[in-house]
Amino acid sequence: MRKIAPLIFCFFFPFLVVAQEKFQGEYTFNGLKGEAIFEFVRGEGNAIIRQGEFKFSRREKDREDRTRINKTMVEGFYDADKKTGLWDYLDEIHLIDLNDVNNFRLDYTINSQQIKLKANYLEGIPHGKWVFEENIYSEGKLSPKSEADEIQFSEGQIDGFFQYKSFVDNRTLFIRGEVSDGGFMNGEWTFVYKVDGVLISEVRNYEKGFLIGLVKRDLLSDEILEERVFFEVINKLNQINNKENKGYRVSNDKFGILFNDAFLSSDPEFISQTSGNAFISEFLNNVLRYDESYVNEEGNLIQFPIHTRRFVYELSRSQQRIIEELPEEYDRQIRVVRDYSNRNSLRINRQRSDSLAFANAYFEFKAEKLKEFDELMDLIKSKRIQFFDVNEMFQRGIPFIREKERIEYTFEDEVKVMEVAYDLSKFETDFYVGLSDYFRQMGVTIRSVKGYVDESLSQIERDDDLRSIENRVQSQKIVLDELYLQFETLNEDQKQIISSVHTNILVNAFENMLQEYARLNLFTDKKQKARVMEDLLEEMSNNYTDLIAIPEFKVTLDVLYQEEVFNPFTFSRYDQRAKPRLYEAGEKLFDHYISSIINEQDYSEIRVLINKVKDLMIRMEELRFADTRRLENRINRRLDVKKIESLLDL
Repeated sequence: MRKIAPLIFCFFFPFLVVAQEKFQGEYTFNGLKGEAIFEFVRGEGNAIIRQGEFKFSRREKDREDRTRINKTMVEGFYDADKKTGLWDYLDEIHLIDLNDVNNFRLDYTINSQQIKLKANYLEGIPHGKWVFEENIYSEGKLSPKSEADEIQFSEGQIDGFFQYKSFVDNRTLFIRGEVSDGGFMNGEWTFVYKVDGVLISEVRNYEKGFLIGLVKRDLLSDEILEERVFFEVINKLNQINNKENKGYRVSNDKFGILFNDAFLSSDPEFISQTSGNAFISEFLNNVLRYDESYVNEEGNLIQFPIHTRRFVYELSRSQQRIIEELPEEYDRQIRVVRDYSNRNSLRINRQRSDSLAFANAYFEFKAEKLKEFDELMDLIKSKRIQFFDVNEMFQRGIPFIREKERIEYTFEDEVKVMEVAYDLSKFETDFYVGLSDYFRQMGVTIRSVKGYVDESLSQIERDDDLRSIENRVQSQKIVLDELYLQFETLNEDQKQIISSVHTNILVNAFENMLQEYARLNLFTDKKQKARVMEDLLEEMSNNYTDLIAIPEFKVTLDVLYQEEVFNPFTFSRYDQRAKPRLYEAGEKLFDHYISSIINEQDYSEIRVLINKVKDLMIRMEELRFADTRRLENRINRRLDVKKIESLLDL
């Protein structure tokens, strides 16, 4: 028996007979680079299996000014490469502001943030008591920022009652709630949080993971901000309890903290949960930041330890077939609409006829409208649609499924409207059949408009040279529109010039050319007009830098015609205008040229005016230090622009 005992011992504890090694050196823990000391054994394929005590530390300084220090310390125990028992986490961020050095002593200010977490694990998953604490250090004092005294985990799920507190601006924000077996939110949940400076009290009621109601109040005024009762959910739960449910049941799956039964992201039932859920996510993110199975390296929650429940709805075979086929039809329509909304020849020739003008507007309209289906189609593609009461969703109203679509377009300067009607009657009996039929109707219209465009433009597009020019024109137009509509870095004077030139030339003048182009029939005539449009776009591309420089020219001129004067009586120096008559004449010309650029409708004249501004600037620089007494005597304020140009030899 004594000989058999060691064999039994080795069978049940095989890792103890494998040589245990020790690691000490650089190590990456949860994406953080630092140093670690831990014991391990070699597994299959020489893999490292952590076994025993584990210690990790990180001390990182900001590379630029080295006034930010990040520190992390982790201590725990691994059993067969899985966290087990008590783990201690300490994370600190120190921001140091260097103020001065007095008598060889450094004067500095330090502001810090500290997170402490004691966590218990069983076989790598949270299990047991967790204690979370977040502090801030400011003005020589360590103060609590948030805390969760006792969080009880059971097999990776929060279990029982828990409370999280956050201290902001002398106010205590908190989450208080109960989690039933399996991690489902249950009973009354109370939140106090801030949104846009308003202190909000929110109370939710859950029934074993199902949200059945919520109330939000302004905590200071006690005004009810929102009250919502989920009657449909309550009715379904009652039917299930009475075994009267047909076509649905409670799903065995677990879902995140967002409860959903029939809500799209634009629905008030969805939106009403976002603020409170954001507060819960903040808490969970803080507590679970060291566990990769819950929070990824980017700091995003990927798994929840508390859950909601949902109903799952039965699908017939025909409905399942529609769910399989509909995404393909949706993608097909997306491709056609995208291609034709970007079709250069259609855009350029849209003023050739009323129908082409409508077709161009239609495809641009559909390109935007089909995007509104993305969320619904994502639910269908992922099969998550089975957890949604689609009939209730339709009865509530889906904003992008309409009986009529109004497409507004312009032809020959006249704004017109065309309506496309849809029959929604099939939605009343079967949502999936109705949705499939809706896409069928859209497909018929899309193919019809596409066919007309193909037929109308087929002859034009046969000329490769013309098509190439059209493509260049349209591509360059898009680039210039983006350039001329970027106002972020421009001052007000620059904005006025650029905006006016864009409207007058790149919108109005270009559109007039397009209308003329569309009416031409001969390829030679169309090519000639297309090359004029190319010339317009090339000019506007070349002019942009000069246009934004014009206001700076005027500032430079103002500085140039200043001179410093010394007053011997007051012993002071001040600036005064040099050659005031000459400066006023130059300023008058500048203002005239700028006004002309702002109002000019002919693209070729923009370059002429820019050159006049440059010539004026050069001439004013020449005259600044020249003998201009005779010239100034001939200048008076009543002179018109042409006379001033003549006097200045422009």
